[in-house]
Amino acid sequence: MEICIVDENEINRELDCAIKKALCICFPDDAEFFSGSRAWHGAAPAWSVIMKDNGTVAAHVGIVDRTVKAGKHLLRVAGVQNVFIQPEYRGRDLCEKLMNAAMDEALRRGFDAGLLYCVLQLEKVYAKCGWTLLPGKEIIRINENGEHVPLPSKNITMYFPLKIKDFPNGNINLQGNDW
Repeated sequence: MEICIVDENEINRELDCAIKKALCICFPDDAEFFSGSRAWHGAAPAWSVIMKDNGTVAAHVGIVDRTVKAGKHLLRVAGVQNVFIQPEYRGRDLCEKLMNAAMDEALRRGFDAGLLYCVLQLEKVYAKCGWTLLPGKEIIRINENGEHVPLPSKNITMYFPLKIKDFPNGNINLQGNDW
């Protein structure tokens, strides 16, 4: 399995289509959106980590470059989006390899921490990859109408230590929409 780190401006039409097709397979409820875009809520990835098997995109994670406010601190976070493992590749511990490659690259690029949102059922998957739950923090995002609103309650927030080891106290303002 080949792991590639590809900056967004280097993703050609063929690769873009392959990623979108896989997103539609892995997230059928959001297939209408992913058939046209990978920029969830308008947040395009700065780069992607892609695992290929003989040219097939087997797994993917997109990383959004965002500065957020945590309490009184500004942090540059590597926002995780569009994580998938194609169904035929699941059960091979690819998620850990994928996420490790993404966070190694984020550290190399000088990010303070990784930040992701997921449903509670995925907490154990990401915890196995070194991510930590951020309980009790209100996460504020700016929606499509410019309103400051909380992150939907169906989501939990997790972080990965990079330049910082502990996430600062206080609520988190994403200073934009979620990704």
